[in-house]
Amino acid sequence: MATGKKAKIINPLLTLLLIGIFWEVLVRVMNIPNYVLPSPSAIFATFSKYSWYLTYNLIDTLISALTGLTMAALFSLALSLPLAYSEVIRESIYPLITGFNAIPRAALVPLLALWFGLGGIPKILTAFLIAFFPILVPTLTAMITMERELWEMLQSFGASKGQILIKVAIPRAMPYFLSSLHMGLTSAFVGAVIAEMVASDRGLGYVILSSTSRLDTSLAFACLILLALTTFAISKVLSVVERRVVRWAYRADI
Repeated sequence: MATGKKAKIINPLLTLLLIGIFWEVLVRVMNIPNYVLPSPSAIFATFSKYSWYLTYNLIDTLISALTGLTMAALFSLALSLPLAYSEVIRESIYPLITGFNAIPRAALVPLLALWFGLGGIPKILTAFLIAFFPILVPTLTAMITMERELWEMLQSFGASKGQILIKVAIPRAMPYFLSSLHMGLTSAFVGAVIAEMVASDRGLGYVILSSTSRLDTSLAFACLILLALTTFAISKVLSVVERRVVRWAYRADI
């Protein structure tokens, strides 16, 4: 078992190392300009040079994304309860939510900046709006797709609709809700970065925009790698929480 876990860690690291070596060799052999495609060594040098600057802006992006994700998770869970309880409410509200989801959220950022000004609020709201739907859909689907046999059996024992929802549907939906947070996490970071590019003077999105305008591609790549590593690390934390909270939903051999 321990050997298998080590292999799961070593194999991705080895793959990344090979990709990095191939990337470095490709840039040097083809003599690609740094402003077109920086080498891994140039990106690493940029990390060292701008470490405090990148950390400061990462924290700003992180706060906005996680705040938006938390709001999306709480609102999705709260909204899924009445939608699952009443078919009338679901048929009245859910199509409106689906229609709103068709609107590109990036198009709303200028309006949010106009209403709330530049700064944190547009970033948090954009992260919330993008992360909301990917969390709501699987959570609501899990609540309303209970097997008919189970539903009829619970009703035959005298359980009310509200009791079935609270004691059966919600626990049944928790694995789907917690799993959807991974997609919501990525969406929240996307929303925060988009808002930073449009309506902010700080954050990694702002750094990416300003660095590419100066042809400082190494700094832009450093921001992208930092975003990827941060999202990956938080996703792993969410996986640990998910395994502990809904351990009963997983097979022992997974």
